Amino acid sequence: MAGIELISPTLDLQQIQMRAIQTLEKGVQIDLSTAMCKKYLRRHANQKTNVVVLYVDIDGSTQMTLSVKSADLAHILQLFSQEMSIVVANYGGYVLKYVGDAVIALFPAEHDMKKANSQALECGRMMLEVINKCINPALSSKGLPELRVKISLDFGDILIILYGKSLENAHIDVVGSCVSMAAKMLAIVPSGRIIMGQSVRDSLPESISKSLVQFDVDESMWSYMDQNKKRYRLYLTLPF
Repeated sequence: MAGIELISPTLDLQQIQMRAIQTLEKGVQIDLSTAMCKKYLRRHANQKTNVVVLYVDIDGSTQMTLSVKSADLAHILQLFSQEMSIVVANYGGYVLKYVGDAVIALFPAEHDMKKANSQALECGRMMLEVINKCINPALSSKGLPELRVKISLDFGDILIILYGKSLENAHIDVVGSCVSMAAKMLAIVPSGRIIMGQSVRDSLPESISKSLVQFDVDESMWSYMDQNKKRYRLYLTLPF
């Protein structure tokens, strides 16, 4: 497979597990590239646009780096990044960055806010299913530690900044409160759960939002405010 965009939109769990085993035995099966995201960002260079930000992060990765051989750790991180990227692509998102043990993705929301938020949430749910039903069994079969992950979502506008003159070659990146909020949520979300800000919850169809539970966190752990100077509310999906 030359790239993520060529993968079938069908996410078959049996096929994913087989690919996971092949990845552990033979190495990564696709090119993990952020080129598609950069292409999307360049269309909005030096402008604001609405997105849903998704972080998926391995919980306990520090301990893993101390207890797992370097070659095995590389295979684990490659497998994790590969499969999370495939799920992102299949739900209409773009991988923005690979940051060590985390994958950061964007879901464009400038045209259909409810659809983008719903797709990002479903992407997160599928990520947990892929981890539990495909990746962890493959890791276990090779005597490697299973993964625990945390997922965060936030919705809002980002400013896309081009760091240079050349639209094609200059570094491009994003800034925005939703990016920062999603990153900060990872510090408090329970392992194996999806956490989201009120901006995501309020942008979901009622049939979905009513299944979420408000996450009450001590103010010493979460004191961030919304635009109305009220404490920014957090929500959790039900346990997987």
